[in-house]
Amino acid sequence: MKNIDLTYSSYKLKLSKPFETSKGIIDERKGFLIFLKSDSGKTGVGDAAPFPEFGSETYCNAEDELKKLKLNLKMNLQDIERSIEESLYTLDKFPALHHGFEQALITLVSKENNLSVNEILNESSKKGIKVNAVIGFLPPEESAKEAERLIRKGYSTLKIKAGREKFGDDLKCILAVRKAAGSKINLRIDANGKWELKEAIDNLKALEPFDLEYAEQPVNGLANFIELKRKSAVPLAVDESLRTIKDAAEYIQYKAAAVLVLKPMMLGGIIPVLKIKNLAEQNGFKVVITSSFESVVGRAMAVFAASTVKEELAHGLATGKYFEKDLFTDPYPVKNGIISLETK
Repeated sequence: MKNIDLTYSSYKLKLSKPFETSKGIIDERKGFLIFLKSDSGKTGVGDAAPFPEFGSETYCNAEDELKKLKLNLKMNLQDIERSIEESLYTLDKFPALHHGFEQALITLVSKENNLSVNEILNESSKKGIKVNAVIGFLPPEESAKEAERLIRKGYSTLKIKAGREKFGDDLKCILAVRKAAGSKINLRIDANGKWELKEAIDNLKALEPFDLEYAEQPVNGLANFIELKRKSAVPLAVDESLRTIKDAAEYIQYKAAAVLVLKPMMLGGIIPVLKIKNLAEQNGFKVVITSSFESVVGRAMAVFAASTVKEELAHGLATGKYFEKDLFTDPYPVKNGIISLETK
């Protein structure tokens, strides 16, 4: 691979109906497909889907960087991770772009050398991945009906978006879902960093009777997580406050959360995600992989990351169903709350 040609194209995916969280309403997702073609004619494709509300660069920043980008790509098959890191270091402040180029390089190396991604990254995969479903900002009655519908479709783990202007409205929805779901369904909540520390302490105290699997990103920042963990019986999960390997090491060092929620698109690709995952598992922490409403291309890497997680937790990968139409048919559809990686 002495010469690698770069091209890219933009895409826009419309959601079939708006999805509301404490950070706002999501009604479409925009991104770029990165194409890297070798002199042998093989092509690797990657997805760069910026999502600044959740920790990446903006779409405009990514587009500007793509227009002027000049990369010096040198791949050493004996140390592919270092090769990619050294080739893409100029994109370290552009996590979505870093993800797209990393994915394109990995898929290109895979094709050039007739190796699987597992072989390239020295990771083994499970044959099936449990997946959670998400309930956005809906009224209590609609939340309960949505929970019942999702359970009928085979989901055994539900995540409820929290962080409304009034916690009482969150509480009513969580109560309605727990009543509809019964005690055997795992419930998670995700406040997307909406609450201040005192609010979080009080709110999680009120939620203790609901037997939550965990509360995701109830507050922002390591110090607040440390204090909240001291005062809450509800397990905590960190997402938006974890955007680098250094962040992850600190949450692990201070035992500030029980679960690390890892988004490949927001962390710059599969390589940093795998490093964090391995560090977490070595230290007894749980890991959940989630997508970022990216296209089917990008979700493939999130699925791969989830397949390498040892513990049997449900991962946040069921986002493709929200789009009116994706770029192409999803090779990893969710059926009965599970993504199968069995060879067809």
